[in-house]
Amino acid sequence: MGIVRIGIDDTDSKRGMCTTYLGAVVVDRLRVQGHSLEGYPKLVRLNPNWHLKTRGNCAVSLDVMYIQSELEDLKELVLNTVQELAELDCETTNPGVVFYSGKSIPEVLRDFSGSVVKGIVEVEDAERVAHQIGAEYHKYKLGRGIIGALAAIGEKFEQDRTYELLAYRTEDYRGRERVIDNESVSEMDKKTFPRTFDNIDKRSGEIRITPHTPCPVLFGIRSQDPIAALEAFHMVRTSEPIERWIIYQTNQATDAHLLESTISDLRPVTSAAVRGKVSKNPKVIQGGHVIFSLRDGSDEIDCAAYEPTREFRNVINKLEVGDTVRVYGGVKKKTNLPLTLNLEKIEIQDLSRIYLKVNPTCARCVKRAKSEGRGKGYQCEVCGQRFPAGSETYVEKPRELQLGFYEVPPRARRHLAKPLIRIVKGKSAHAQQ
Repeated sequence: MGIVRIGIDDTDSKRGMCTTYLGAVVVDRLRVQGHSLEGYPKLVRLNPNWHLKTRGNCAVSLDVMYIQSELEDLKELVLNTVQELAELDCETTNPGVVFYSGKSIPEVLRDFSGSVVKGIVEVEDAERVAHQIGAEYHKYKLGRGIIGALAAIGEKFEQDRTYELLAYRTEDYRGRERVIDNESVSEMDKKTFPRTFDNIDKRSGEIRITPHTPCPVLFGIRSQDPIAALEAFHMVRTSEPIERWIIYQTNQATDAHLLESTISDLRPVTSAAVRGKVSKNPKVIQGGHVIFSLRDGSDEIDCAAYEPTREFRNVINKLEVGDTVRVYGGVKKKTNLPLTLNLEKIEIQDLSRIYLKVNPTCARCVKRAKSEGRGKGYQCEVCGQRFPAGSETYVEKPRELQLGFYEVPPRARRHLAKPLIRIVKGKSAHAQQ
């Protein structure tokens, strides 16, 4: 008995197909033929900043047990399913399938997987690694999917992992409005949170388990363990039949995309965590976006909380020059403009002490005197009494922020961003800000 590792990617299309659904169909067809999986199938989210990403930007992989005489039939089943379901007439759909029968995951493949999640990788890089480890790959059209397919095989979730249960619609319901009983989702969230998470945006009450695209997904439940996902699944009531469902092990909500970095080492189309001091106070720009500047010992960068982050912008707007923070987010570069870090969350580590100047008070008129200019002292506008320069006092400005973590709301959160409910215990986290 051997194990063949199967990776599939880039079968998404704007018309509706998604790679996770195709993976679920492959799993069910393999089981009908008597094949068993080792462990859970994997759903691996890739670099969220890459401009050629598919809609969900994920690849899937399966570890399937087989006997040698069945291997070619098994491969044929997978390839036939991809050819049947992937919408190959869609210009941006360029699937790739990889088969790897090695007993373990080579280090070069693990490193490649990390590069695909954190950085930029080309088809030629994937082909080189595949040849190096002896993996078999199949390209459709441009074949970009072999990048994610190979990366999904190489992902071992050594640092962290979560799970997602995905329920799919029958074909005749796809494209229609999804009808989920919101009350059942609220009750499910109350009973399973924090073992399941991001079911509801608690500020707005918006249900977050359903997509808003024509894809086959009816709803998805993100969880910290597979049992919680299954319990939650049975609590959700819908007004349409479920064709099939599957539980994936995944790197979602793990911060797997983040690189520890200094500002000078930041590169476009990556994501990073950076520590520094606020060097320019926040400002609100057109569109309601809030921007501030951060400096470390190497350089300076603008950090942005965009309008869809809603209440999170209020936190960012209260920062002051000198505050020490750790920021997390994706690095974008627009033509002829400096890099900007798009915030996913922030840890406020130290607040600077801000002092406000208070003019002297006229004892007779009980009014603040007015400054007569730099170094010229003050004068009461009512009675004319003068006060010398240096008679002003300074009071410390109350800070409205608390130390700890703040995050964007679920509606603005990327798949890979780790929510505060999963941040290490013992650190202050202001999840509802």
